[in-house]
Amino acid sequence: MKRNAIFIFFAIMIAVVFSCKESVTTITNDPIINVNNPYDTINYDSGVIVDVPIDSSTFLGLHTYIFSQRCNQPACHDGTFEPDFRTVQSAYNTLVYHPIIKNYPTDPLEYRVMPGDPENSMIMHRLTIDNPPNFEVMPSSGIPLPQSQIDLINNWIANGARDIYGNEPMQTSLLPNCYGMVAFEYVGNDTIRVDTLRQGSNVTPFVVQGNNEIEFWFIYADFDVDGNLVFPFNLTYNKFKVSTNPYDFSNAIEFDMDVEILEPLWINSAYSEPIEVDIPYYQHVKFNPSVYGFTSGDRLYMRTYVQDNDHDEPTEIPLPSSPAYMHSYFSFDIL
Repeated sequence: MKRNAIFIFFAIMIAVVFSCKESVTTITNDPIINVNNPYDTINYDSGVIVDVPIDSSTFLGLHTYIFSQRCNQPACHDGTFEPDFRTVQSAYNTLVYHPIIKNYPTDPLEYRVMPGDPENSMIMHRLTIDNPPNFEVMPSSGIPLPQSQIDLINNWIANGARDIYGNEPMQTSLLPNCYGMVAFEYVGNDTIRVDTLRQGSNVTPFVVQGNNEIEFWFIYADFDVDGNLVFPFNLTYNKFKVSTNPYDFSNAIEFDMDVEILEPLWINSAYSEPIEVDIPYYQHVKFNPSVYGFTSGDRLYMRTYVQDNDHDEPTEIPLPSSPAYMHSYFSFDIL
């Protein structure tokens, strides 16, 4: 009797299951059920990265398609001299609101790129017009840029010369700069001026004996945001370094420079013929190469560091990106 009851129970359950299954209705036309999920088709294992084209009208585009390809050439704007088109950062920083080293003798321009003013931006002059002698049209290869690329540069300047993030540039005061250097070698009770003993032009290394103390004097000047002259005695930090590698000062010997009055004298300037200067305060430092193990045949490169009130960090002179002749000017050979 008990076995029959169990059999009857299972028979009833099987009947209920089949009867329920037959009563299920599948809805095939419901719009919600049939919507395709676009993420279902993504293959997350493909490893494919989709490149987003660079907008050629932005500065990133100008550097990618023009400056890095046509201007960053060996012995040209590859860090040999400014503007420095090796990276997008160095290109922007050596163009926008950057003073011009090689300027016109008459009616000089102020900046390589004057935001909002292509006509007063030196880069447009060098790309588009017949310049005075020694101001050849760029690129120096003699193959001019197509007008479409010139228009992109012109429009970028006219629209404010924005950086790669779309920010408008901010005009700050210029960095301090060095306008000349003199060096004296102490020989017994005498001092001999040695920065004029250069081996070629006025920007080649000068020569010293190497076993005597040498005193270097530097002429600095700075300008505030209003263009007013800031005299060197207002500069701080005042450090001096020497290295055998013009581009590596990581292990260079560092000295503090003093600030002291020196009578006006003729300075062998890196930018012009020797000129007489009358800036009363000069940073100076004494250094004996032999004390630090430098010997005959060594070539030593100098860098100086000064800071003004308008910048958070000291200014390095010359910069790693400075023209090669600047590194040569701030160097000397030991006989």
